Amino acid sequence: MRNKELTDERGHTVEFKLSKEDEAKVTLLARAWGVDGGGVVHRLLESFESGAGGPVADASAVADGAVSVHARYDGHRIAAEFDPASESVTILAGPAEGRYKSPSGAATAVLQAYNPGVAPHRNGWSFWVVDASGARLQSLRHGRASGREV
Repeated sequence: MRNKELTDERGHTVEFKLSKEDEAKVTLLARAWGVDGGGVVHRLLESFESGAGGPVADASAVADGAVSVHARYDGHRIAAEFDPASESVTILAGPAEGRYKSPSGAATAVLQAYNPGVAPHRNGWSFWVVDASGARLQSLRHGRASGREV
């Protein structure tokens, strides 16, 4: 266990203990959400207080029902939206900008755009990350049976 001290945007400081595993999880969420450790704690507490089912479950929803997702590749953060109804991904900006029929198609486009020398085939369900939860897009996939892809 390590002592951690966080200061939020209002200047309040809190000290607490985190295991190495939990500290790694906070660091991962901070990177995914684009905040510091204090921002992670604040966001999780806000979610808990609001009674949301998961960490800021609705924060990634876009007006049309799409879900904000991103990928990190070759030093770039690629912002996109996932449409749960069609399972399509729309990359919002950059050299791979556009709508793709599948998460894998969008992942392939990112690899081709940023690193054309590499084999571009990737499983898009594990390539994209849900902004609100930090979980892989696989966590939102329809048609899963016993954890297996179908």
